[in-house]
Amino acid sequence: MHDPSAIVGNSTGWAPFRCERWRAERVREVSGLAQHPYLPVDGRAELVPPSFLSAQYVDAFALGVPDAPARLNGGNACHWHTEVRVGDALDRNSTVVDAEVKTGRTGRLELYTIETVYRRTDSRARVATLRYTAIRRFPDPATAPPETTATGSRPGTTGRPGGAELPVGAVRVFTTTVSPRDVVRYAVATEDLYEAHYDESYARSSGLPGTIVHGLLKLAWLARGALEYGGSGSVLRELSASYRGMDLVRDDFTVWVVPEPAGAGDGGTRLRLYGQSQAGAVSTVGAAVLEPASTDPTSIAAGADPDRPRPRTRSQTQEEE
Repeated sequence: MHDPSAIVGNSTGWAPFRCERWRAERVREVSGLAQHPYLPVDGRAELVPPSFLSAQYVDAFALGVPDAPARLNGGNACHWHTEVRVGDALDRNSTVVDAEVKTGRTGRLELYTIETVYRRTDSRARVATLRYTAIRRFPDPATAPPETTATGSRPGTTGRPGGAELPVGAVRVFTTTVSPRDVVRYAVATEDLYEAHYDESYARSSGLPGTIVHGLLKLAWLARGALEYGGSGSVLRELSASYRGMDLVRDDFTVWVVPEPAGAGDGGTRLRLYGQSQAGAVSTVGAAVLEPASTDPTSIAAGADPDRPRPRTRSQTQEEE
């Protein structure tokens, strides 16, 4: 059996990346984000969507991460150091920074943490630091539970759904339903063409209950929820999510927001974010730091320290555990 820790330190090296308009527009359209400064105005290019850099495909295989019967995204986090606009030329580099083996309900799980840094091509100034947890699942046929569909029942339309994970004071921001077409458009824009998102037979043969929504699309919805809660003119400086359950294509997904009483402590507004499945369970838990859009086009966080600790992407209760 291979040793996951053997690939820690593997890196792609710096490679050019351009924030192409068509990709940014697809991510924005599929997520439903429709407010400034993430829309073009007065001939000036808009900011890329908050989840845009996180959504861009990282070739985990090139980093040495193995294939597996099922591949899942455990979580993502992004810390923005400066504004990035559509059309900007960047470089990026991805590195495996951690590897861990766990035993889940269905067998062996391998968790790989990949950090990606984006910087400007001309100045080499860092613009964003991202983390992503790639999960490789190797089911044990002797212990795997029977195939299931989404659990629970559709939440009522008039009241708060039950569940201890959704705290008192949570504000419902919106509900969306992802279509198969939206999933394909998102997959093409981000080059994440994993068949489990659009091929029903492949998904079921991998032990999934059906085609599943991209974790990063759920991150985009959480970002939209935070920005709609904050109002026009808000930007996201930090965004993270952990995926505790799967959401199926064609199902509803509801975003809830809870403001942190203490705020961010540095002039921003800290929010807790919750994504609720159609069945009523909280499948996605996240956090964000909002602040007003900067009048300085070079930075959304004046004086931000690029080496400050980042939010961890790994959920304390993974869906598989």
